[in-house]
Amino acid sequence: MMYAASPDGRRWESFNDIAAIPQGGGSESTRPAIIIDPGYTLHLTYRGQNVYYSQAPVFSAASAKSWRSPLQISQGQVAYFSKLVAGVDGRLHLIFTQNVPTAACGICYHVLYRRSDSDGFFWSDRLDVSVLDIGGAKPQLLIDGQGNLHLVWESGQGGSYGQLEDPTSVKYAASYDGGDSWINPIRLSSLASNAKNIALGLDGDDTLVAAWQDLPDNRVLFRVSEDQGQSWSLAKSIPGVWGVWYDYQPRLDDYAMATDSAGMLHLIMVGRTSSEQRSMQVLHLTWDGSRWSDPDVIVTLEGDVPEWPRIAIGNGNVLRVTWYQRDAAHIFDSGRGIYTIWYTQASITAPRLTPPPTPTNTPLPFEADSTTSAPLFLSSPTPDMALSLIPMDTGSAFSENDEVWLILKGLLPALFLLVAVIVGIRMRNS
Repeated sequence: MMYAASPDGRRWESFNDIAAIPQGGGSESTRPAIIIDPGYTLHLTYRGQNVYYSQAPVFSAASAKSWRSPLQISQGQVAYFSKLVAGVDGRLHLIFTQNVPTAACGICYHVLYRRSDSDGFFWSDRLDVSVLDIGGAKPQLLIDGQGNLHLVWESGQGGSYGQLEDPTSVKYAASYDGGDSWINPIRLSSLASNAKNIALGLDGDDTLVAAWQDLPDNRVLFRVSEDQGQSWSLAKSIPGVWGVWYDYQPRLDDYAMATDSAGMLHLIMVGRTSSEQRSMQVLHLTWDGSRWSDPDVIVTLEGDVPEWPRIAIGNGNVLRVTWYQRDAAHIFDSGRGIYTIWYTQASITAPRLTPPPTPTNTPLPFEADSTTSAPLFLSSPTPDMALSLIPMDTGSAFSENDEVWLILKGLLPALFLLVAVIVGIRMRNS
């Protein structure tokens, strides 16, 4: 897994390894998900066979030694996707997919939830949010201004390597008590359709907007909720855009949304601007609370395939968009594929927000205690040195319940000393 940063989106540092993950005979995707908090700390989740959490100060994140030894989040079965959000109270919320096999469904990746009130040191026990005896993939999680959690995912049979069998649907769940409990999942897509590539956003009026590709019509549908997900409008088509499914089946693709400082919601997707078009495009649209804009074409590709577009908004008025691209000659041949990552940005008319003040003292790299995490990799002494590999941890994930055991374990030496003193005094007196 590699990291690079840019001061302005135009000049980029050289990429540097921040984690090296042991692999078997094939190739694996680390599927990293990252957020930054107001204290300029990067929080990161990624996968090997399990999902792991780590963090680093943003000013030294290019150095592997600045990252905490990772905590294993999943347990017992293979895990794949993950997503982090942070509340204004500092609580971290984490969603991930993991196989939960049953006699009726041997490969069923469920959507699981954990949270941390201790800056990622300790995590709550796993809570199954998807519940249903069917697979899940590509979860998207957001938190609204009242601290409510909103979650969508693609639901269908399977989930191995992030992929589901048809038919698939869009599921939604919410928590109104900070993650303590979740409503039973509801279906946003039609029973008669095959729905994929979900995005979830929140506009400036706190209206939830969910969008996805709908088959067999190959259109992009959306629904809105003005009461924090308790009820939803009927599904409608976003005008002027179509999916790419009938020429290319991107089972690992997804859409993405972000909100600017004026409350406008921005959608990034891979699609087309006409139903007859064969080339594929990365498209940008905006939602103003009542209607969608015409699509802006960011890039048009002939042969090569764009996937997994992501958007972030800097200072409230700079759109920052990334995607990765498969070369036409090796679309699914990752061993020989020339896969590239692309970035672009654009300024918009929304007000510029003042960024949080920069800390005067850069925090020192965290030296992890081996009792609180199971390291997946060894830190390198210098940023340019190759990482050493150690066997992947197979122990249990760390939860808040383990904190009691750690305290007891730490007190054991003192208890033994106390018992020895008492025995000694009694023997002397006798």
